[in-house]
Amino acid sequence: MGGATHTSGGRTSGTRGLRSRVSAEANDFAEGIRRASAIGAIAYAGFAAVDLILYLLVYQHANIDRIVAYRIAGIGILFGWFFYARSSHASLRSMVVTTAVVLAATVVLLALVANQLGGLASPYVPGTSFYFVAIAVLVPSPWRRMLALLVPVFVSFFATLSLITWMSTPAAWSSVEGVTHYLVSAFIQVALLMFATIASHLLWASRAQLYRARRLGRYRLQAPLGAGGMNEVWLARDDTLNRDVAIKVLRGAPQGDDDRWMRFEREAQVASSLTSPHTVKIFDYGASDDGIAYIAMEFLRGLDLADLVLGYGPLDVRRAVHMIRQATSSLAEAHERGLVHRDVKPANLFALSTGDPPDFVKVLDFGLVRELTRPLGTDTLEGVTLGTPAYMSPEQFLGADVTAASDVYGLGTTLYFLLTGGPPFDDKSGDAGLWRAHSTHPLVPVSQRRGEDVPRALEAVIATCLAKHPSDRYRDATALGKALDDLPEVGPWTASEALAWWTSARLTPITQRRRAATSSKVVTVASRTPIPHSSVKAGSDED
Repeated sequence: MGGATHTSGGRTSGTRGLRSRVSAEANDFAEGIRRASAIGAIAYAGFAAVDLILYLLVYQHANIDRIVAYRIAGIGILFGWFFYARSSHASLRSMVVTTAVVLAATVVLLALVANQLGGLASPYVPGTSFYFVAIAVLVPSPWRRMLALLVPVFVSFFATLSLITWMSTPAAWSSVEGVTHYLVSAFIQVALLMFATIASHLLWASRAQLYRARRLGRYRLQAPLGAGGMNEVWLARDDTLNRDVAIKVLRGAPQGDDDRWMRFEREAQVASSLTSPHTVKIFDYGASDDGIAYIAMEFLRGLDLADLVLGYGPLDVRRAVHMIRQATSSLAEAHERGLVHRDVKPANLFALSTGDPPDFVKVLDFGLVRELTRPLGTDTLEGVTLGTPAYMSPEQFLGADVTAASDVYGLGTTLYFLLTGGPPFDDKSGDAGLWRAHSTHPLVPVSQRRGEDVPRALEAVIATCLAKHPSDRYRDATALGKALDDLPEVGPWTASEALAWWTSARLTPITQRRRAATSSKVVTVASRTPIPHSSVKAGSDED
């Protein structure tokens, strides 16, 4: 998770937090279908034993090979559904549609099994009840969404069984006993469908109320926004000041000798002491009475630069320089105070879509900050690699002491990413390969990767930022900012252009690209689909 959770803010009261809540519901829904698919696959396989018993004791005329094939196909679909839910970054609507299709497909296979094992009088005719109960409990949803999931189950099963029975054994429709069993089962399933829908809606509503009821001090938690290895992030309401905030919560009670707590506390202390308007604002931090540590920070509307590029492609040269120049303003203050960020990357720079002007950049996540006046090892463990490998300076890979020049390197790699759509070095052999690439591989010019000319002076600035040795780079963010100011070939990115871009972006669906995870032993960047104007940032340990 990045140093802050930043979603939309500054909206009208009717839509405030809407997209963040949609994002939270999508995460909850994905988690629910992961559980449902895993349990469903096990249950689908388990009922194969029932198939065998029915075949041996009652329905010896059935085609056992077909029954086995139907079961295997169903298990395969459910396992595929599980992995889809595990790795998907689709929208909530897409996941609902996919889930409805999957459930309908598996229930069609169940109907084919039922046709083999008794037809209209099969013990499996009431089998959809398992679907209704399991989905209602495992994937609690509002009633409309639940109907969208369960109605296809009912229709697919009874339509398939009716059709296949009419085609294979039409005489079965002449059996009063069989038809009566079939119709009564269908009626009961309709009633159970309605009951499951209502129960699921009530469960979903009670969870929403529970979210709203939870409090940390004066902050009322409203909806989860994201979670990572050590943090959770919530949309919250500050009832005292009547404003939305983002609450970053440390998982587990803090301990005095806990490195996670030390990093969490250092982030709050450092970020709250910085005054640059380009640094994320920390309003409050502390621990609740029951030992939950938290940081309250501003709630922003926009996208982090990783999502911005991955969603909409490389930036205009002027816009990229404009954004990095603002980041240097934040880091210049930190460097003047002897602080090194140590995790400068696109995901930790956030562009606001609102305000005056738009494209106002905030620097996030001071969880890995290093205070140069403190001995190495007092902020984090000596020799431990901290950062995000694709954007780390060569010296950071060694776990050695760093200077402001390491942040300059991070700004250089970020600028390179903004202009090309990818980091300067991309080695697939893991952290060791990335370290060799950053330490020894020559830099591919931006213009070559971008496919168009880039001002030579700008390429020279980037090359200086990405020098292998710290002494060959700009000394700090102030020096880099001055170099960017002195680029005669790069014109200004105006407020009107920024406003026009965000206005257009609101009408343009974001590209469904998946961010490749780049990780170290301590910090990882999770892949996810960006959400237009409501990006969720949650900490430096996202997994």
